[in-house]
Amino acid sequence: MAGKTIKLYIYGEESKFLKSAELSNWSGKAFIGDRKNVPIIQKMDELSSPGIYFLINKNNTQITLYVGEADEVNSRLKNHINGKDWWDSFVCFISKDGNLTKAHVRYLEKRFYQIARENTTAFDLQNASEPPGSKLPQSDVDDLEEYLKNVIFVLQNLGLLDFARTSDVIEESKINNKDVFYINLTSDRKDDKGKVLTGKLIITNDGYKLLKGSFIEKKERQSFQTHCYYPLRKKIESSGLLENSRFDGVYVLKENIDFNSSSAAAAVVKNRATNGPKEWKHPSGITLDEFETREK
Repeated sequence: MAGKTIKLYIYGEESKFLKSAELSNWSGKAFIGDRKNVPIIQKMDELSSPGIYFLINKNNTQITLYVGEADEVNSRLKNHINGKDWWDSFVCFISKDGNLTKAHVRYLEKRFYQIARENTTAFDLQNASEPPGSKLPQSDVDDLEEYLKNVIFVLQNLGLLDFARTSDVIEESKINNKDVFYINLTSDRKDDKGKVLTGKLIITNDGYKLLKGSFIEKKERQSFQTHCYYPLRKKIESSGLLENSRFDGVYVLKENIDFNSSSAAAAVVKNRATNGPKEWKHPSGITLDEFETREK
């Protein structure tokens, strides 16, 4: 992929440092701000237009996120000041040429909702239900999918939201063993040959992927209940991604799951606080930490 230019404009102290971002050769435009910026954007004609928006709180291990759309983005954000008190920042996207319609932003809202929902470990999604979306001609869909890619590019490269594409399927037959890292469960979790059961992880462009077929410890340590990754583990337990294995005390993972942190993946597997960089190991014996920090 060729490089792209993001132009970031900071409105200054009087506007409480509201920001806008534009991508070279793209009609989209982002506005990035905090709750305190919402009164300011009411005066901006650009934002009295259809767009999509994200309400964000990054205080937790998972990002709390709401995905929405509106005919007039600035007015909708004003409504959310009183209606939703948990969010502290927002990002919204409009079209500089005015070509985004109500049907377009409803399509984008549903697509981003679906992507966020697939990112089980990244987002605590606050939408009460899946948006209805809209039916569009294929030509519009193709244009909007390109718009969506550019939105993701801006969000990721400005460090705002990381939409790892969990829908990207990796066939087990195409996973090379030399790319897999393993982590042992407790010593009494063994297979029929007496080998300790393991979780399996690969490095991806977006972070890490815990692989389907990984064994997952059922028993939790009491001390883990106050750990930052405990809510994430419980969310995965309730998501239907784990099923009983034929070995006592162990689940097996039904689908690949993406993680931003190797320690989060390790904690989910071992059901306790775990140092992922040190405990994930390559078949050669080196740790994940040694592998990632080696000279290339």
